[in-house]
Amino acid sequence: MKVPAELARSVRARWPERADRWLNVVEPELAELCRRYSAAPQRVLPARCALVISAKTTDRSLILRATADPDAAAQASVASALAKLGVAPAIHTVDTTEAGTWMVMDQVTPGTTLAETDPRTLNLDDLTAPLRSMVGEPAPSCDLPSITDWLRDRLTDDHLADIPPGQTRSDAKDRKHALDLLNELADDTRTGLCHGDTSTFNVVADADGRWMFIDPRGMRGEVEYDAAVMAFKIADALTISEAVARVADAVQLDYSRVQKWVMISRSARV
Repeated sequence: MKVPAELARSVRARWPERADRWLNVVEPELAELCRRYSAAPQRVLPARCALVISAKTTDRSLILRATADPDAAAQASVASALAKLGVAPAIHTVDTTEAGTWMVMDQVTPGTTLAETDPRTLNLDDLTAPLRSMVGEPAPSCDLPSITDWLRDRLTDDHLADIPPGQTRSDAKDRKHALDLLNELADDTRTGLCHGDTSTFNVVADADGRWMFIDPRGMRGEVEYDAAVMAFKIADALTISEAVARVADAVQLDYSRVQKWVMISRSARV
């Protein structure tokens, strides 16, 4: 298995000071992990800034994920906390070196993403079950970066480049309003376990139809934020207000608070 050329370019663009060292070691490290787990690599899965390999052993399917991201240890800690709740795949290995971090975890199969699911077939009680499990759970570490700080940086960056395909930078008036809302929510902090990126490609279904979360952002925050992102990402099938109301009701969260997070995250172009 080789690092795709497009991935190599993305890693060099995002972490130029770490890229060459990571690219020099990631393929031999992959071979060593496959030997350790007696795993046969199957294919490279799509990912913007990580090498993600599906692999098979005699009794299970695994995901082997490597990244040069210096914040990968934080992501692994959130992934492990979610796994202990049963709302994310089990983690078998987290190996961090000077070059990067490897995670070995169970593969969610068939792994149908929310993005691939007909919104008309969605059962919101099933979809929001992981969020209900997260309510009241503490963040794995108080040293994790804050989702609030990350959003504030995005809202105040006049040259933000990391924008979802097909979108443009939100205008200054919208960002100012979003910052006011963010400051209001920050004054009433409810920091706990937070996935941080409940986009439709990070919510996947297993063979029993249970929804699971993958690829957390690695930050502390609140479930209301995750509910907000989920709500506006599925709003193609519903109006935004209806999606927020139904998700908030299913998780038993404050509608007005979730709605504020929707306005903030949309303006921040998450």
